[in-house]
This record gives sequence, structure tokens and C-alpha cells, in this order.
Amino acid sequence: MSYPQPPQGPQQQFQQPMPPGQYPQFAPPPPPRKKAKKWPWVVGAIVLLFIVIGVSNGGKTPAPTSTSGAAQQTAPAAAPAPAPAQQPAAAAKRTVVYEVSGAGTANSITYVTDGMTSTQQEGDVQLPWSKTFELPTGEALQMVSIFAQAGKGTPEISAKITVDGKVVKDGKSSGQYAVVNINENIGSLGK
Repeated sequence: MSYPQPPQGPQQQFQQPMPPGQYPQFAPPPPPRKKAKKWPWVVGAIVLLFIVIGVSNGGKTPAPTSTSGAAQQTAPAAAPAPAPAQQPAAAAKRTVVYEVSGAGTANSITYVTDGMTSTQQEGDVQLPWSKTFELPTGEALQMVSIFAQAGKGTPEISAKITVDGKVVKDGKSSGQYAVVNINENIGSLGK
């Protein structure tokens, strides 16, 4: 009599169960890697993009463009006739006058000179005082600002900003060492 032969194939190996409290002999997996935050990079890229656009436009706002979905095709137009030679037009300017008045002196007068960030300061000034200068037109943001502090014995101090003959802002303050501070955006965004 013959006995059946066991199948010839991969044999299963059985492991002995581990005693309680013991673990297999391999290293635990490393902790998950922290993901780098992406939002600072996105914000930085957007800020950089605005800076590059602002510098490339020279600080001017770009002309509006059409945003239609279909591409527009145009036939090439004939070259326009050359215009007669003209003298380049002088850039339009605005006349700005700062005025500070009072009976006595001002300890200091500080004012914006370029419509943005450049300032000039004068100290121990006899009142009344005024300063006239010109700024270009067509800027979106163009600040005019004056800050004046009364000197000792000057009971009241007042300031006024005039642009092209029109008073755009005025103010006054009283008391010992009184301070008057006025400013206005005279650019196209300030209208």
C-alpha cells in the first residue's frame, strides 16, 4: 500500500508566538517628515511680482486691456503717415505752496517735497513762512504734507496747503509749543 505524497511546493513556515511584552527585532519607522510651509513662498512670490511690475511700469498704472475669451485677429494696417516734428511738450506741473503763520517763531517745520517720501525740515523759523515748489501731474498717489510746531511764546500756529491756487487743506492749533499737522493726497486716487 502506498501513502499519498505531500504536495511539492513552497512550504509554509510557522513562527512561534512571541512571549507577552516582547517585540520583533526591527527598528521602528522614522517619524513622519514635517512638510514645509508653502504659503510664505506664495506670498513672497506675489509681493515680488508686484514690485517687478511697479518697477517696470515706472510706478505708473498700466493701460486697461481687453479680456475677451476669443482671440482677436486684425489685418495689418498701413503705416501711419509720419507726424510733423514737434517740440516735446513739457510735463504738466502742479504748483504747491506750503504756508505756516503765527505771531512769533516755529521750532520746526517739516514738509514733503516730492509727493511721496522725501522731506525737508527747517528749524527756528520766523513766522509767517512759506515754501513753493512744483510736482508732476498724473500720479495716482501724491501726498502733500506739512508738520509745524510753535516756538516758545507763540500762542497759536496755523498751516495751509495750496495747490494751483486752491486751498486743499488747512489747520491750526493753539497753546504753548502747539503742533499743527495737515496732509492730503492730491493724486488721481485722492479725488
